[in-house]
Amino acid sequence: MEDNNKNTHQLLSEIEELKNKLFEANSIIESIKEGEIDALVVRKQGKPQVYSLESADYTYRILIEKFGEGALSIADNGLILYCNDYFSKLIGIQSTKIIGTFFHEYIEFPEEYLKLQNSLKNGTIKGEITLKSKNKIIPVYVSLSDLHPMVSAIGVVVTDLTEKKKHEQALVLYQRQLENKVHELNLSNINLEQFIHVISHDLKEPLRKILTYTSLLNSVKTDLFTDREASNLKIINSSAERLNSLVDDLVKYAFSAIKDDTATVDLNDVLVEVLDDLELIIQESNAKIDYNTLPIIKGSKVQMRQLFSNLIANAIKYRKDELAPKINIFSEKVDGKLIQMPEESYHKICLTDNGIGMNPDHLGKIFTIFQRLHMRNEYSGNGIGLAICKKIMENHSGRIDVESSPDGSIFSLYLPISPKN
Repeated sequence: MEDNNKNTHQLLSEIEELKNKLFEANSIIESIKEGEIDALVVRKQGKPQVYSLESADYTYRILIEKFGEGALSIADNGLILYCNDYFSKLIGIQSTKIIGTFFHEYIEFPEEYLKLQNSLKNGTIKGEITLKSKNKIIPVYVSLSDLHPMVSAIGVVVTDLTEKKKHEQALVLYQRQLENKVHELNLSNINLEQFIHVISHDLKEPLRKILTYTSLLNSVKTDLFTDREASNLKIINSSAERLNSLVDDLVKYAFSAIKDDTATVDLNDVLVEVLDDLELIIQESNAKIDYNTLPIIKGSKVQMRQLFSNLIANAIKYRKDELAPKINIFSEKVDGKLIQMPEESYHKICLTDNGIGMNPDHLGKIFTIFQRLHMRNEYSGNGIGLAICKKIMENHSGRIDVESSPDGSIFSLYLPISPKN
């Protein structure tokens, strides 16, 4: 009788246990039906295995799979419940082998992720971490969302930053190279200033002495020289004068390459000063110069004087024998797009003359340093003046153009209009 009671009691216990398991199974089935469960974790030999469920949210799953970023569902303890195909390819491991492992296994520095997870409180937290897989590291940007209480998990969206980091590194490298170039440019400017000093002082001084003494010999000692000796002395003097002129022009060109601090410059005042400087050659040539009101710009007054001086002096120099020089200077505003320039609008300043003009085939050469279109015995000069004009216009973010015909030339200056002008 006692044995029967024990058997009965054991059977009742087993029946009760089966009821509990049946109840648990029914609860899971009901949860699956309601869509409250999308994965099951089953432990086999102490290792968790996750089984995903296909349910009414199939469209949602397809969307996540096709997502252009990594997507994971992670349990509170770090167990990966789900990952999409993008994350699988990013890590280089099949998703079936990733699910059921722990997320920290794929993180270079797990404390990075733990710090973000600990800051997660019923919301979203974002930050950068570094993933690792197959001897490579992958910088990523992660967005963590707390899925509680609906689901006991954390949603993670992973954005690959590999290309972004490459661009950033390339940008840093380019910036360093640019800084080195700026440093080299500053050194070049210092060397240029020293070179200008050598030219303007150390070379000019012996030239002055040569000119002084050859002029003195020509004026007071001509009776002591033979005709051939006197001719040779004149050649020496002429060569020294030409070299002195060349040194002056080289210094002007070097200074035109240096950008001065910008200031407000009234081009009307500049023109008045230039005409005053050129008064003698204007009177000697009977030149007539007309001009209307010129704009006020931002720039270097010294370089603007050099610019207008060179252009007006050239117009007078290259005049026709039978005509007195006639120069007209006027200004208008033009749209930057119409002249293929980057700024919105420009001052266009034109200088027209009635001189000998230029061959259209030669117009591309005239702004090149040392470029001459005439023989030295026809017109004086070193072929630097217009190269200086071009350099000055470049310093002012502008441009100089030229048109020419047998009736004369037109030089057009384009200077950007600042908001205050």
